[in-house]
Amino acid sequence: MENILIAEHIRSYTPEAGPVSLAIAPGEWWYLQGRDEECNALFEMLTGLRQPEEGTVTLLGQDLYALKERERAAFRRDHIGAIPRKSGFVPELTLLEQVRLPMVLAGLSQEEIKGRIRKNAFDYLPLHDLYNPAKGCSQRTLALAGLLRALVMEPKVLILNAPFDHLNRKDAMLVWQEVQTVVPSQAMVYLSSAPAPGDIPWTEIQQISGR
Repeated sequence: MENILIAEHIRSYTPEAGPVSLAIAPGEWWYLQGRDEECNALFEMLTGLRQPEEGTVTLLGQDLYALKERERAAFRRDHIGAIPRKSGFVPELTLLEQVRLPMVLAGLSQEEIKGRIRKNAFDYLPLHDLYNPAKGCSQRTLALAGLLRALVMEPKVLILNAPFDHLNRKDAMLVWQEVQTVVPSQAMVYLSSAPAPGDIPWTEIQQISGR
């Protein structure tokens, strides 16, 4: 099966992170475990936000950092479902406003936006919860809404920077159940300083460290 995302010896020096290499195909889930600062740096390099000081990142055959900044932003928006540490939501805005944003930027019609939200909704995220400001929502709701925002653009790969690590055990289990239900065929990279959840069918678990 053809790889979707390939990283070849990517490295950051400030902070130190890597070198890390991976080649991930549809349906494969990789868990990269390291210090928080390493995970943050690798998340930015893998998602097109920060050019590696060494190495390359290729998505769907395209070298991310060969693209101009505006082209890379659009390419990232259309093909990568990225979730930063915790939720990345602006507290004062409603979840719906923030879930809709990537689709609005992509020029989708209102009907298409509504359809994609309904299509990707979760059992434990009632649609009426999306009308609430982020600052009034539970951590589980924020985690599921963040996953919904990452999925609505129908990305080829999900790259998650420990967005579920801060959940209590019960909520974390519910969120991971949803993940396994809705993204079984997608490629996924999960970055974390915590041990990998043992009940998830990881394709690869890799330790990451700076030199």
